[in-house]
Amino acid sequence: MPARHLPGDEPFFREWNEHHGPYTRSRTRAAIFARAIGLNTSPGIPVVGVVGSKGKGSAVAAATQYLMMLGYRVGTISSPPFLTNRERIRINSRPLSESAYNALAARVASALDHMPPVGNTGGYLAPTGLFTLAGATYLLDGGVDILVIEEGLGGASDEISQFRLDTLVVTPVFLEHEGIIGDTIDDIARNLVGAGDERTRHVVFPETQCSEARAAITTLLPNAACHEIALSRDLGYGALTSTNVATGYAAAAITHEAAVGLHHSPVPHETAARLAHSLRLPGRSSHVYAHETHWLLDAAISREGVASALDNARRTGRFDDAYTLVCMPDIKNLASILDLLNRDRTILATTHEDHLFFENYPNDWEIMPLPQALTTIQSRSRNIIALGTMSFAAEMADYLGLDTETWINPWAQVQ
Repeated sequence: MPARHLPGDEPFFREWNEHHGPYTRSRTRAAIFARAIGLNTSPGIPVVGVVGSKGKGSAVAAATQYLMMLGYRVGTISSPPFLTNRERIRINSRPLSESAYNALAARVASALDHMPPVGNTGGYLAPTGLFTLAGATYLLDGGVDILVIEEGLGGASDEISQFRLDTLVVTPVFLEHEGIIGDTIDDIARNLVGAGDERTRHVVFPETQCSEARAAITTLLPNAACHEIALSRDLGYGALTSTNVATGYAAAAITHEAAVGLHHSPVPHETAARLAHSLRLPGRSSHVYAHETHWLLDAAISREGVASALDNARRTGRFDDAYTLVCMPDIKNLASILDLLNRDRTILATTHEDHLFFENYPNDWEIMPLPQALTTIQSRSRNIIALGTMSFAAEMADYLGLDTETWINPWAQVQ
């Protein structure tokens, strides 16, 4: 959930608010809505889809940046946002204006008014799906040259699967969203890779990709050319995020080359490093100075993600004596994450999010509500590593005054 809510949010969340619980999300209803709003899910421009358990946002931003460098007018849909839901829908990396967002919300509301009853379609329209479908409609109407779409939640089960995906990016897959998009890594991988179909021409993934995702790609997308991206040298974000950024750059290059009839050439590290220098990734190993404190903020909710963020912090040399602020529900594998942290220099924070659970935090760790945690931890250290869910990262972005709308530093030179 974003840190700030807008009046235009209402229609996107309407069916979830009314029908979540008795019903589940419906792919059939999503297809009906796409027709109702006038969306062409197989447009005459290239479409890049991004799925995975970690690093999707980094890959999406990087792919957008690279395609912009090549001269494309790029339409991007990302999920979730930080400060407002306007951030989900972008043209050339810039979010919709509030007036454009409100106009799109009115269009969504009108289309919903003409939908059949939820009970007749087996389920409701999820907010993430409405942002994907309505956002793509807005972007295509706006004359973009290429679409970059991040999954909302899942692959085959998500509205991203409504689209013809010419290129599918699969960032690292692991046991994330267990019980929601799958009960095992194999189930999760098949769901995510299932965003593509027989029309998908290219699949791009890092060399660190798990065997389950590789098997799903081989089984489900036999017609696609596979592009395995080597572990990237550091691009300034630590190993994991740097590799996801490099994967996004590679996917953009591959999509462009396919569109103009060129053979693929790997993106040189020097080009990737120059671009990455001007790329802003809020909440992804973000180094921020605010409130007279040095922060490293990362939306990390797995052992792998937390380990990468801590490694990035250590390499800077600034956070050797840091305290850690952690906020994630106890449905995550907390034991494996807390094992990486110093209990005497860590505060576990709870938030107002009623869909997250903080009931089983270990009672031998320091636990307090986020406002109190922020005051307490800053009284102890001026170097803080903040790790947690995207909802937590959104609240921290608001607290730290991060610019979440600008993906590309306008003052950096990009050639």
